[in-house]
Amino acid sequence: MAKYITGSELLTHLQDMPEGTKLFVSYTAGRQPGPQALRESARSAQEGIAPRHFTGTLKRVWVTKRREPVLTMWVEERDSGAGLTPGAYRTFNPALGKLRILVVLEKAQAPAPQVQQTA
Repeated sequence: MAKYITGSELLTHLQDMPEGTKLFVSYTAGRQPGPQALRESARSAQEGIAPRHFTGTLKRVWVTKRREPVLTMWVEERDSGAGLTPGAYRTFNPALGKLRILVVLEKAQAPAPQVQQTA
């Protein structure tokens, strides 16, 4: 049986990561795959890369009303048969799908603390 990343592992892995951290994610949605997903999975096996892979920047990690940890990121590129598709926000919920891979490619610099002046 394959091991997938759980919601609690997602929280642990990204707990100290600031917004803008560059991530690589492989995620399979819980619903039936469409034609594009099937093409991408078939090609990923031929090329030796993760199926349904996404590269982008971390927007936030949050918990739903159902207490499910969720990752939202700006996806800079997404694999498609015609090349790369334009960027968009994507949300990954391990409770609804399979989070196969989560890799931090580059941690963003945390913003400098703001100094308030007093009169």
